[in-house]
Parts: sequence; C-alpha cells; structure tokens
Amino acid sequence: MTTPTTLVADAIGGGEVFAVDREARTIRGRAMPYGVVGVKAGQRFQFDKGAITFGDSRRVKIYVHHDKHHAVGFAAELVDTDEGLDYVAKIARGPLGDEALTMAEDGVWDGASVGPHEGVKFALRDGVYHAVHYPLREISLTPQPVFDDARVTAVSMSHHTKEGNNMPENDPTTEAAQPTTLDFDALTTSLGEAVQGAIRDGFANVTFPQRGEVDPTTASFEVNEPSPYRFDGLAGEHSFSDDLRAYASGHDSEARQRIETFMAESWESQFAVTTTGTSALNPVKNRPDLWVPNLTFTRPLWDLVTNGNLDDDTPFTIPKFSSATGLVGPHVEGVEPTPGAFTATKQTVTPEHMSGKVEIVREVWERPGNPKADAIIWGEMMNGYFEAIEADIAATLNAIAGEINLGGAVDSALVTALTNVLVDLQFVRGGNRYTALALDGMLGKALVNAEGGDGRRLLPVLGPTNAQGTVEPGFDGVQLGNLRGRFAWALGATAASKSHLFVPSSVYAWASAPKRFNFEYRLAAVDLAIWGMSASAVTRDSDVKPIDYTTADA
Repeated sequence: MTTPTTLVADAIGGGEVFAVDREARTIRGRAMPYGVVGVKAGQRFQFDKGAITFGDSRRVKIYVHHDKHHAVGFAAELVDTDEGLDYVAKIARGPLGDEALTMAEDGVWDGASVGPHEGVKFALRDGVYHAVHYPLREISLTPQPVFDDARVTAVSMSHHTKEGNNMPENDPTTEAAQPTTLDFDALTTSLGEAVQGAIRDGFANVTFPQRGEVDPTTASFEVNEPSPYRFDGLAGEHSFSDDLRAYASGHDSEARQRIETFMAESWESQFAVTTTGTSALNPVKNRPDLWVPNLTFTRPLWDLVTNGNLDDDTPFTIPKFSSATGLVGPHVEGVEPTPGAFTATKQTVTPEHMSGKVEIVREVWERPGNPKADAIIWGEMMNGYFEAIEADIAATLNAIAGEINLGGAVDSALVTALTNVLVDLQFVRGGNRYTALALDGMLGKALVNAEGGDGRRLLPVLGPTNAQGTVEPGFDGVQLGNLRGRFAWALGATAASKSHLFVPSSVYAWASAPKRFNFEYRLAAVDLAIWGMSASAVTRDSDVKPIDYTTADA
C-alpha cells in the first residue's frame, strides 16, 4: 500500500558521552535503526535495509523538526549498514547552525527523524507497516522521536579564533571602534559597468555609524529580514567586501547570489524608487505551506496499555480465569489426590464505530496550494480520531470501582503514602505486577511540587541525591523508584479525577486505521468523511487500582 508523503519516521539519540572537535561542524549518528518496530499515530512501522533510498548524500538536507525554513546543513555522508542508516551531518555556519550544534551537544535535540520525497510505499504484514520504498529527502533533529535504537554519537563544533587570542574573530571587545571603509575602486575593477555604477550610486549616501550607534531615524535602507551584511562596525554573517571579491572572480555562486539578492532588495530604499500605485501588482498571497495546525494530541494512555488492531466490528470474546481450588496439596503415600476444581469464564468485547464528515465547497476543494484544504482538514479529523480513542481508555479505567484515597497529602507525607502503596503490593498474593501508572493533574502536580522540610524537592529534575525518585526533564511524568508515572491529560485535573495504577496485560485498547472517504456527487461541495472502530476493556478488575488524591470527589 502507499502512505502519505508526510509520514516521517523518528529515531531517538542521546545516552553517550559526546566527542567534540572544536575545528569541525558535524553531527554523527544513526538516522534509522533496522528491524525495530516503532509506534506513531497508533500505527506500527518497521524499516529494513534497502528500503531507504538516496542518491548524492549532499542533496539530503538537515532540518530541525521537519521545518524546511529551519534547514541547518546537509548530509556529508550516508552509510547503509546491516544495523541501520548512519549519517554524518555537515552543519552550516550562522545562528541556526550554532543552535543546532549546541542543542545536539547538550542532549536536547538528540533524536533523528527521516523525511521522504513523494513515492513512499509500505506493506502491511501482521499489523506492522514495513517500509518497501522510502526515498530520503531530509533528516531532522528532534527531541521526541519514535524509534528508540538510534543515537547521536558525536557533535563537532568550530570556534575559529585569532592566533594567540581566545576571543572570536571580529568580537567587538577585541578591537577599537572604527568607522567602516570600503575601497570600491579595488573591489569593482573586474565588475561590469552596470554593477559598478549601481554600487557607487547606492552607497553614496549610506552612513556607516560607529559600533552601537545605529540611528533608525537616519538609516538609509531597511530590510524585512536580517541582512547577510552589517555596516555598523560589528561582524555580519558574511563579509560584503569578501563577497564582492568572490563575485568578481566568478567562482563562488553563493556569494554571487547573496550580492545580487542584497542589491535587489535594497534597490528601493537605496535608489529612491517610489512605490506609489504598485499595490495592485502585489496582491495578498495565501501561504498554505505556513499553515498553523491545531495542537497534536499526545497519547500516554494508549502507550501504557496493551493495544492492538481491529479489522472489523464483529464482537469477540476473551477467555478468562474464574476460580480454582484444591489443585495442589500435600501428597499421602498410596492415596489418590482429591480432584481439584477449576472454572473459566469469558468476556465479550464489542467494538464501537466512530465517524465524521466535513462539507468542503467546490471552490475551496479545487484551490491550489500545498498542503491543500482537504489535507489540512483531514489532519484535524485524524487528531479528533486519536483524541476519542484516548478518552475511551480513560473512561474504561474510571469505570473500575474502589479506590486508594491519599487524603490530599502533601510533600513528604504524599511521597511516603504513595511509596507505602507500592511496598504493600509486594506482599499481596502473587507479588507486585503493577508496572503502569497513569497520573491525573491533581496527583501529578502534587508529586512534582513535593518538598522536604528544608525546601528541597523530594522528586527533583536534577541531582536526585538521597531522593526516592525524580521528575522527568520534560515535566511529563515522575519516576518513583523504578516505576515511571506518565501524566495523562485525558484523566483530567479536578477533584473528581483519579490516577490509575494497573497491570498493562490486563488493560486493552484496540483501534482500526481510520478510513478516508471522498464523496463528489454534488457540484456545490465535496464531502470528506472519516470512519473507524475502537474498543477498550479491563480483563481483570483487581489489576487496576484507582488512586484518588483528594478527599472529596466533587
């Protein structure tokens, strides 16, 4: 089958000591592990060697968060190994590139995510979408990837300095403030007559102030985006004089493009070209490529429970243990054991349907742009689909009777009370099997803010010395001993909300892949519809322990 070209596949980094070479600007790591199943938007994906294709590695760009307007480099090297696709990213100079290197070195953007060209193909086998053809377009740095087996292994950063001085070159603290001067006769000797004249006339009235003395009321030009050059005595991203020399030599296409773009954008202000009456030539443009979508829902409950796929809406039964007595006892020599008793039962699960429809007028449906209106609306319908599944799991958990009431305890009393709950479970029949903890907004926030008598956080983000646990750096969960509690927005954050400690193998959620339907039976509008199924169930009620933080449920 063919999947939308917007699908991206992520792999997490971090966990190793970075090797930093201050003379280079590279990031090394694994872009995609092979043979590993990852879950994204409720679907399972796997990549194997040979599925990802690419040509010249330099044409594969390095983005941040799949934003083409946040491109920071290119793939200097791509190596397809048996374990995964490894890459060496060459990071561009400038603020964006510096930020990418710093965030990767500090372990924030330590994940990798691959993005494709058009023509992506996947094959569905045993509930897993296997990549068949994935033409590689870009590799993005990201803090929250899907695949967990790839790592950024090295970050190399450059820091060019003057000989015998640790301060960066052109640092304003290392030189006396001097007016900027340009020798245009020397720079423009080999330039064409038109370019020479434009440069001379354009800069005839430009005032180069001292450092820190730019006066916006007297500046002779204005640009809407940061200029590649600065004329106030401070170092710009590029040197105007160096680019002029490169332009004259004809060997540097990038310098030529910067010079020509700068002259074109500055022409209006530098050469007093009036813009009166030109508004009709510059109509307002729609920019769907800059579409600002609705928020994307995280799915902590789906991630915590045991989940599976639905192929149809046929109800199904789950066989379950009911009771047993006298199955094992002391043996008496020569005496036949008394037969024991064993009974089983079953639980019926009935999938529920979900659907939705939007009418899109024909004019909007046919309007060009990328993404088109139908893709934008479909993305929001997908968000609603997954939100409904998360809410269904929360409702199933909240339906379990009985609760552990913490009585609104705070600080050390709260941590002690919750710790005692976990310790007591070790002494119930069979031992503690409760390895999943979904926290509502009341208990989760109280744990984050719990303090000791000295004002120190009992579950700190950093430096957990002599602490029972920690708070996740992203403030999306807590770690109490070896039990990780996830914050679940679907559980709510009111006095009536509850957290849930449960055995993952006893709580199930199923969902089908949402189906898209386009109905074009009318001229005036097109119907865009979504259809799918979901179900959730607790197979053993005793394996779910509701936890009520407050003393009142209303």
